[in-house]
Amino acid sequence: MRVGIVAVLCGLVGLFGSSPLAAEPSVATDTAGPLAYVSVAGAPGDGEQALAAALSRQLAARGLKPASAFQANVYEVQGTVRVTPGARGKQTVTIIWVVLDPAGGQLGIARQTKNVRKGSLENKWGPAAEAAAAAAAADIVKLIPR
Repeated sequence: MRVGIVAVLCGLVGLFGSSPLAAEPSVATDTAGPLAYVSVAGAPGDGEQALAAALSRQLAARGLKPASAFQANVYEVQGTVRVTPGARGKQTVTIIWVVLDPAGGQLGIARQTKNVRKGSLENKWGPAAEAAAAAAAADIVKLIPR
């Protein structure tokens, strides 16, 4: 099953938003809850670690147990961050989240895009990582069968 998702970043600190998904229910997993492994690549500063940790916390709060590695019976969420120059002292940050089932099949994609002040994410992501993760998690959990 493939589901396309578009989530738009609505702010840098605490204002990230997303659009709803149209995820189809699938075969349920056991009552212990599914496991999810989150990885992030391409983010400047501490973004790779901050986004992965923030999304893992957000997914755990929604019933997806964190996994320390991708292995059998684990869903994978792969985040890719791209920062490109923008106009008037801004940069465009795009985060693409790909959700894979335990067999490696793609369940869906979430995309977040936001213009931010140039260099604002070069060191610590802090609240920006938390906000982006919260918006993405709301959509990602809809893709993972329970």
